[in-house]
Amino acid sequence: MIGRFARYAERRWNFLDILENVRDTRHNPSVPTSAVFLSVFGMHAVRHGSINALEQQLQIPGRWEPWVGPIKPSADTVAYAMERSDPEPLRIALADAARLAKRKKAFLRLYPDKYWVGALDGIETYCSKKGSCSTCCQRNLGTEEAPIIEYYHREVVLQIVGVTPACILDEEPILSGETETTAALRLLERFHARMPRFLDVLTMDAFYLQAPFAKRALDLGYGLVTILKQEKRDLYQDADALFQITKSETSVLGVNGTAEVWDVKGLTSWIQLGRPVRVVRELKKYVKRERVAKQWVEREVIEDWRWAVVFPDAQQPPANLIRLWGHARWDEETRGFGELTKHWHLDHCYHHHPVAMLAIRLILYLAFFLTTLFFQRNLKPAFSAGKTRLHLAGLLADGFVLGGVTSFWENPP
Repeated sequence: MIGRFARYAERRWNFLDILENVRDTRHNPSVPTSAVFLSVFGMHAVRHGSINALEQQLQIPGRWEPWVGPIKPSADTVAYAMERSDPEPLRIALADAARLAKRKKAFLRLYPDKYWVGALDGIETYCSKKGSCSTCCQRNLGTEEAPIIEYYHREVVLQIVGVTPACILDEEPILSGETETTAALRLLERFHARMPRFLDVLTMDAFYLQAPFAKRALDLGYGLVTILKQEKRDLYQDADALFQITKSETSVLGVNGTAEVWDVKGLTSWIQLGRPVRVVRELKKYVKRERVAKQWVEREVIEDWRWAVVFPDAQQPPANLIRLWGHARWDEETRGFGELTKHWHLDHCYHHHPVAMLAIRLILYLAFFLTTLFFQRNLKPAFSAGKTRLHLAGLLADGFVLGGVTSFWENPP
């Protein structure tokens, strides 16, 4: 199957163009940059959990040559090359793949909608009480008298939501001493310069409800849907007072739940923003069945959601769409990063160096996206029916073991 994927990626997603643009700063390398990139991409595609595990597979004669080429890197070479790689072509590759997927209508919308929605959020990809690097952030888990220092890396990520397959568009490291919104603005400026019309709306956590960030995002043309919590006390209380005198609309959720939705417009409590804010509230009630002490019990769950909504123009998307966007943000964590962390080793530090960590994650995002497109769009339903994403990744790995061909590529790199 790995040969079939190679032909699919080469023909449909310009994969060899990506190879031509990938670069690093090694001087006269004995192992080509393309071989290193293909090794790391293949490592992610078949879910190897470390570059040492990758090296063990690469050392077996006849297995990875059709994918990588005749010269295969060691684990040390992979680490050294990733330290000296240029992340920019990898970011461009992610953007180009997403743009091409949108043009080819490869994204399946999870609900009817004309808007393209992205989610911004912070993730933590490394923490340790021992190993640190020059760009590690620090936190004290102990006291001033008995400090326990933990080192960590956090990044801001941007992902499309409300569609399948999951697609991470870009990420930006949060530097020591700066806020998440500072890194998010760097990411947003870079992404907008590259893909100015790709997204219409951004959905975010309450932390992003800050005037400097919101003003700049609005200037760039994005509508904002942000979780509203009591930290924004004036806006929260003013909206709450209006909810008491505003009629709600009730929707049915499946067979055992309801959602009341309120929609109030024209709030001016967020003075620093300097423009009216809309607040949408959803009071969701449903029955959840769960197992407690070896018995199934049912309990009522009540969830109270509120979103602050601001658009750069007069657009007023319906409240039901706003709440779908608000909940779609959680797809980012459960369907995208949740799966990447649980099954694709996103939280594993392959090599503790800031540039290497970034480059390896960007290749992971690209491998995850392209292999998912392959599983969804190229395999016949009769073949893939009943097979999990993990099973299909295992079949890709089997292709390396079987070998038997000179090259998987029509035009070997």
